[in-house]
Amino acid sequence: MNHRDFLRQLSPNEKRSLTEKTDTSALLRLGTLVLLFAVFSIGILSQSSIWPLLLLPQGLLIVSLFHLQHECIHDTPFRSRRLNPMVGSICGFILLLPAEWFRYFHREHHRYTQIEGKDPELETSKPATKRQWLIHVSGIPVFLSLLKVISKCSTGSVNDSFIPDSARSSVIKQARIMCFGYVLLFITSFVFQSTALFWVWIVPLVIGQPFLRLYLLAEHTLCENTDDMFLNTRTVLCCSIVRWFTWNMPYHTEHHIFPAVPFHQLPSLHRQLATYLQHTNRSYGEFNSQLYKTLK
Repeated sequence: MNHRDFLRQLSPNEKRSLTEKTDTSALLRLGTLVLLFAVFSIGILSQSSIWPLLLLPQGLLIVSLFHLQHECIHDTPFRSRRLNPMVGSICGFILLLPAEWFRYFHREHHRYTQIEGKDPELETSKPATKRQWLIHVSGIPVFLSLLKVISKCSTGSVNDSFIPDSARSSVIKQARIMCFGYVLLFITSFVFQSTALFWVWIVPLVIGQPFLRLYLLAEHTLCENTDDMFLNTRTVLCCSIVRWFTWNMPYHTEHHIFPAVPFHQLPSLHRQLATYLQHTNRSYGEFNSQLYKTLK
């Protein structure tokens, strides 16, 4: 059975149930993340004896916003049409990833997953050597790439083939608003001689990025270059804590097969297609250990 056969066997009622949206689940999860962020930020800024130890969990909280932004560009976490783009844009500002640009990049990725020459994710080569893996996991390449995206979008040089002409103005506008915000924050910090943002945002973001890189490598690396979602995508059967902070995106094959399913319904979808999964791992550590052994 391929993913198309699976979707065809779902009844209209099953599809309706799986794609039902609600604001409650996402707002509760987001509220918890904001509360944790506030607690860790206060701990870092208080310069208590353990404050350096809080930089790592702060970083993991910040990069977990990538999963929320990812959901928002699918318009699935919130029922409210306004909340999805608003929350996605805020996450993008924090992560240096313009939400509008990412929306179209990611749409193309879903449309042509693992198809050479069409999937924009494949334009960035996966590590083939241990040295390349180390550089990739460091997060340095992605930061340079994101700065390039913001720069070209804010200057109006939006030449990506996956950006439709009708969306170019909104992509440019958002990037310019982001640049204005960054400049304003920098000037404010300079005027008040404050390093608060550096320690509660920038440093944790840098520390957390390697963990996000390790996570993202598992989604499609070592999977087949085919349009069958059971073969081109991996699901990681990790613990519930990791699934909670990643908005259930370890159920990644499930997400690619039925992208309209919101995060809180993915466990239900997983139960229905678990026996058909072709690429699974028990943890991200297991996958990356497996990947590392294949590198030169």
